[in-house]
Amino acid sequence: MPEEKILTVDFAQRDACSEILPRSPLLSSYDANWDGVRLDHHRQPGYETPEHYCQQHIITISLDQSVHKTERVFNGRLQSERIGYGDVVILPVNTNHLSRWELEAEFLVISLEPALFTRAAFEAGDLQSFEIVPRYAAPDPLIQQIGLALQSELKSDGMGSRIYIESLTTTLCIHLLKHYSVSNETITTYSQAQGLSQLKLRKAISYIQENLEQDLTLAEISAVVGMSMYHFSRLFKQSTGFAPHQYVMNCRIEKAKKLLTRTEQTIDQICQQVGFQNQSHFTNVFRKLMGTTPRVYREKVKI
Repeated sequence: MPEEKILTVDFAQRDACSEILPRSPLLSSYDANWDGVRLDHHRQPGYETPEHYCQQHIITISLDQSVHKTERVFNGRLQSERIGYGDVVILPVNTNHLSRWELEAEFLVISLEPALFTRAAFEAGDLQSFEIVPRYAAPDPLIQQIGLALQSELKSDGMGSRIYIESLTTTLCIHLLKHYSVSNETITTYSQAQGLSQLKLRKAISYIQENLEQDLTLAEISAVVGMSMYHFSRLFKQSTGFAPHQYVMNCRIEKAKKLLTRTEQTIDQICQQVGFQNQSHFTNVFRKLMGTTPRVYREKVKI
């Protein structure tokens, strides 16, 4: 009898999940074209996946409210698991894997391109060699929060803010490199306790203010001051008290407030001028930061 061929799954392809799971995802970021990262939200019946390798690093996050039993095989090693809400599984690239479970399961799948880790390691310090290791199901609150934040961003408007997605992805990569790598070397960091220099801070803020209507990215802003995304994010937050994506959102809302107060432009026109991809996302962020909608805000300030 011929040996069964082990599948190779490429999450850069739209229907990658269909090769190893019976149902299509409930939600996927595939069409959002996020750079190097993909999120899929699944609800799958009891099932046994075929044996497979993945061309990306895969992270699964359980959304099940009740604990259920699973069996998982990493590179021929079988382990029984009891998986509950928030438990995280890490499947490194090219790891031989299969899993089986009896009850319906709900979970998030994050797939990350290996190139992201190479870039993150280079930007964070001189990490000569590393290897992400497989991890059976166990809690990791930070990874859980990142997964839920990516899901929330995808649900908000179907696309997500590029700078926020980049920030989450960078944080995830560094976390995995620090805590789930077999390398013994330490990721070095800048020693500046006071954040960015005044010159670099002014350059970054000026660039943000001058380009609020654009879909700003962390890579673009950090390049303006000649720094890696990782170090720029750290030092910018030390300088301002805000992560770059939070600062950008605050600037957009402040500009929107001025336009709502001083002009007769429609809310949709203002939305475009301050860099939101659609009016729904603009309204949601405005309400979150101001406690009211743009329309109600305009009515109040013009009384």
